[in-house]
Formats: sequence, C-alpha cells, structure tokens
Amino acid sequence: MCGIAGYVDFSSETNPLVIKKMTDEIVYRGPDSSGEYVSKDNIAGLGIRRLSIIDLKTGDQPIKNEDGSVIVVFNGEIYGYRHLREDLLKKGHKLKTKSDTEVLVHLYEEYGEDMPKFLNGMFAFAIWDENKQKLFLARDRAGIKPLYYSNFNGIFAFGSEPKTVLSHPKFSKTLNSAALSTYMYFGYLPTEISMFKNVFKLLPGSSLTLTKSGLKIKKYWRMAFDKFSDANLDELLDRAVTDQLIADVPVGVFLSGGLDSSLISYYITKHKRKMKSFSISFEQKSYNESDYSFAVAKHLGIEHYTEELKVTEIPVLFKKISEKLDEPMADASLIPTYKLSEFARKHVTVALSGDGGDELFGGYPTYQAHIIADFFKYFPQRVLNMGIKMFSLLPVSYENYPLSHVGTTFLQGVKKEPLERQIFWMHTFFFDNGMPLKKPSLNFKKYLPNLDEFDPVKRAMIADFFTYLADDLLVKTDRASMFNSLEVRVPYLDNNLIDFAFSQDSRKHASLFETKKILRNLARRYLPKDVANRPKKGFGMPVGKWLREDLKDFGNDVLSYNNLYDFLDKRQVMNLWTKHQKGTENNGGAIWQLVMLSGWLKHFS
Repeated sequence: MCGIAGYVDFSSETNPLVIKKMTDEIVYRGPDSSGEYVSKDNIAGLGIRRLSIIDLKTGDQPIKNEDGSVIVVFNGEIYGYRHLREDLLKKGHKLKTKSDTEVLVHLYEEYGEDMPKFLNGMFAFAIWDENKQKLFLARDRAGIKPLYYSNFNGIFAFGSEPKTVLSHPKFSKTLNSAALSTYMYFGYLPTEISMFKNVFKLLPGSSLTLTKSGLKIKKYWRMAFDKFSDANLDELLDRAVTDQLIADVPVGVFLSGGLDSSLISYYITKHKRKMKSFSISFEQKSYNESDYSFAVAKHLGIEHYTEELKVTEIPVLFKKISEKLDEPMADASLIPTYKLSEFARKHVTVALSGDGGDELFGGYPTYQAHIIADFFKYFPQRVLNMGIKMFSLLPVSYENYPLSHVGTTFLQGVKKEPLERQIFWMHTFFFDNGMPLKKPSLNFKKYLPNLDEFDPVKRAMIADFFTYLADDLLVKTDRASMFNSLEVRVPYLDNNLIDFAFSQDSRKHASLFETKKILRNLARRYLPKDVANRPKKGFGMPVGKWLREDLKDFGNDVLSYNNLYDFLDKRQVMNLWTKHQKGTENNGGAIWQLVMLSGWLKHFS
C-alpha cells in the first residue's frame, strides 16, 4: 500500500523537484520509504511514498524493466501475482525482485495496454514508457484504490489524492461549485467529479493513456452477468481470503460481529492459527455490536481487541480528519473507521475487512423494500400520503434506523423508477430545505451497465456497486486507514467473487423475508446461528443524539464558521438546528453533513 503521484509536461518546463513536493503531501500513505523518477528530458516525473507490505528489502519503487525504459509506481496489492511472475519468467522476462510491483512492468512489456485485464487485486498504478513517450494509468475494477488526475494548461498530473495534483505549481485550488451541490445531495461525490475544478477521478475498471497526440480513457473491464454462476462460493471465498493473507508484516481483521466480517474471520482461522481482530464499541445500545464481536472471536479462537469511541473524542478526531481530507464526507462511519484504524495500527500493518458484502450479496434492507414497493406502487398517491402523515406523527427517535424515518422514506420513494428509488432511499437529500444550490443533474445510467433486463433488486445492487460502494464506502475506508498508515484489504471484492455474485438471480440474494440468502446459507455451516441470522446493523455514530447533548456546543461552533454561508442560507441551516434541538425533528444526518462540509471548507480556505 502506498501513495503515488506524477506529472507529464511535454514542454519540459516543470522543475524536477516538484515530484518530491507532490509525494510529500501524502507521507502518511507510505511512511517507510520514498522514491522518485524524472526522465532525462524532464518530460515525466513519477513519485511514491511506500508502506512496505511484501518484499520488504527489495520492493522499493519506482521499479524499472531490464533496460530502464519502462518505469512504474504502484499503490495496492496484486493477488496471485506469483503465478503471473512464473508465466513471465517462462516467456523470458528477467525479474530482480519478488514483489508484485515488478510484475506490472513486465506485464506491460508483454501485453501493453491490455495488461490490467490480467490483474486481480486492488490497485492504482502509473507506467511511463520512455521509448514511446507514453504514460499509462489504471485502476482496479471496484475502485478500492483511488486515482485522481488533471490535464490543464499543457500539464498532466495525477496522484492518490487531489492534494498531490494540486501541489503542482501549474494548478490552482479552485472550488467546483457543481461538486458542492452534488455533495449536498448525496453526502459524497459519485462518478468522476472532485471538489476541485479540472481535477477528476479515474473511474473504476478504467485505464488512461497520455501521449503527445492526446489523452484517451477506456473501460478495460465491464461487469459480466454469466460468469461463475455455478461456482462454489465456499471455495471462491476461501481462495480470496487466502490470497489476501499474504504479507511480510502482521495481519489482522476488522470484526464487528456482523455476518460479513465474521465469515471473513472464519476463513482466516482456517489458514492462520494466531490472529488479532479489532472492533469499536459505543455506549448507545442500538449502535453497539461489541457483544457480538467478542462472541464470534471466542467461537473462532481469535485474540480480540475493542475500544469504545467516546463522544468526548469526536471534536479531536473531527479536527484531525478535516485537516487531511481533500473532499467532505458525510458518512457518519468515517470517524469510527478512523478510530478503528488508529487503534488497529498499534498491533498490525494490514487488516482484512468485510466491505462489499452488502452490495455483492444483497445485504441492504432497501433491496427488500424494492420487493414491497412493487406492490405498494399501485396504491393511489392519496393513500400513500396518508401513510406518510401517519409515520410523521410517530415520536421523534434518535435510535439507529427509527421507524418514522424508514416508513416515511419508503412511501415517498415507492412510485419512483427503481434506479431513482434506490438513490432516494440510500442517500441524503437536502434540496427540499430551501438551500440556494441547484440540484445536480447526474445521469447515472451513463456510468452503469444496461439495467433494462434486470428486476429492481438487481438494478439496485448494481447501482450501489458502482456508486455508493466505490465513491462512499471505499473512499471512507481508504482515507481512514491510510491516514493511519494501515492497509485494509477487502476479500469480497476479489474478481471472481464479483463475477459470481452478479451472475446470480437476485432472488437468490434477497427475498421479502431474508437478505444475503446465499451468504447466510454458507455462514450457517461455520458460524453460530445467531450470527448467521443477524439482520444488518450498520456502522455509524449516534450523531442525532450526540448533537442534542454532548456535541451540542461542538456542532454550534462548527456551524458558525462563516465559510459555510458563502454557499448556504444561514437561516435555513439554523432552522434545521433549532428543530433538532427542540426535538421536533431528528435532523442529525443533515446537520452532520453540514458539520463535515463546514470543517472541510475551513481547512480548504
């Protein structure tokens, strides 16, 4: 795991020292070593900050081919790279190290721009081909590892985070107002947009080629719906976990006690007798899963560690995160994930996580809601409005998933088209509150496979994979872990598991009475029944309750930052705050979204 950065300037006017400045912005992503390459004509510069995981002695980057004409910097891990290495050796390639990074150089020599198709892993890398004067970038299928770029004023720059790109002297840090509207709508930034003008994300499963003739982006991977449909899930998951346990440093696991992380932990114990697991607890019962995590750890014989996230820690953690974030994130699990990563890093350098299990195997309650919606959508609107009014009369609750919110949101989305319905149910909507921002006009169908042949549940699962998972959950995990120099691996997002999961009929994943059917059936073989049958809990914070009590002064202070009101109506924000404090509405989610934006804007300014 590393942080990478680089530039291409065909005018050769960029100072070679710029590349070190770019990588110095992300020292936390790779505190073990650094390296830079600048071409002789000063056209290209590549840089790396390395967190050493595999081949600790000889795996430093950048790495070159035999004659030094092909150079790579790489962030991530390639699983099964040893088989690729053996094939390359048979074809006559000479490799000096045992690292997965060097394999990339020789795969590029052998297969050119088709080489990402051979990779199973989490990755973002850059290859400079000196002979062809060509830069080649690629990012993994699921978007586990980030990669940003900008092509502006005759300079191309890229990096693991926007701050690397913006540290090049030819680029200016200009706010993208369209992205601000998008953040207010979703709570994160989907698709290729970033918070800065002229800075973009390379989309998952994509590659980018830059030459003097111009820039070309293409999708090297498209989701298949007929691969591994008859494969053995037990074997696929076992192999994925086994591949991702390979490391020359201590490895642990994030264990919440939920189905996804518990099943990953089981497969780990099949191959590794001594294992440490980590979780975060909360005082508020509806958010706390520590009893479950301890029970699973005891059942599997794992050495388990847990720490409570105290409300008094939030302002300090908020400040730490806001100072490093390149874009605001409203996901309330960002702070617990940061705390978990900080805590785990004291014991291990790598941790396995259950991210991706919900999107691949139908774990969200919204998938069941689509099944119910197909019945309710025939109800007259006046009947649905009566239901909405009844739910609104329920007492205001600050528990996780309160019935008033769930019922109201469900009925409001029933008559929407399935894709729009899923987006409505899964994300934060802020434009009904009188804010002076334009509703973003994102055409999600442009970024998704053709969904016409699928039922609403499968459409929702596919949409979540390409949006919510890629641009919220994985970004959150990447930032929270890398800010603490911890590598997090995600076995559920193994190539073969992705192909298997999306080749199944949605009815095998979710029904009216059960989510994650395939995964639960597997878990019942190896885990206690109460774990295998547990409903989804979620990993957030009780922000609604805290903002009325211990975090009241903190929230009031952060919402007083004037930067926020360059874009938003202060009266509307205060109206949300007042209703929340009076207990007439639970606006905790919306207020937290504003708190994270305000903190980010203060740092940005």
